[in-house]
Amino acid sequence: MALFFVNSFMTLSVLGFYTGYFFRKVDITKHQIANLVGIGSNLIAAVYLLCIKYLLGGISEFQIYPTAPDFIIHTHRFFAAISLVLMLVMGFTGWKRNRNLHVKLHYIFLPLYTIVYISGLFLFQSKPL
Repeated sequence: MALFFVNSFMTLSVLGFYTGYFFRKVDITKHQIANLVGIGSNLIAAVYLLCIKYLLGGISEFQIYPTAPDFIIHTHRFFAAISLVLMLVMGFTGWKRNRNLHVKLHYIFLPLYTIVYISGLFLFQSKPL
């Protein structure tokens, strides 16, 4: 159930980011709302994952099991952390109306976040009790 929760919120964040990207030139209000949904749902999933990993006994206690060797899992987590920082910087630059940096960052953020999202779907599985 924990993996379903994480994957659901990560899916919502991807949908929010790409919806926001679609509305970037059409309607700035929809762009902002969609990206806030993306950022919020990503932060909910990320904080939940960090809590179960480091505060509540590990992800295996919540029936989340990696399907790849440790170095691949660590690589995934490394790029997920970079993606998280980029997301926060993009949110900040959008909020501060620093358009030049905001626009340049989306060329890096969207592909990286998409790769991290898709790899996360394949790198972890949930086993029933």
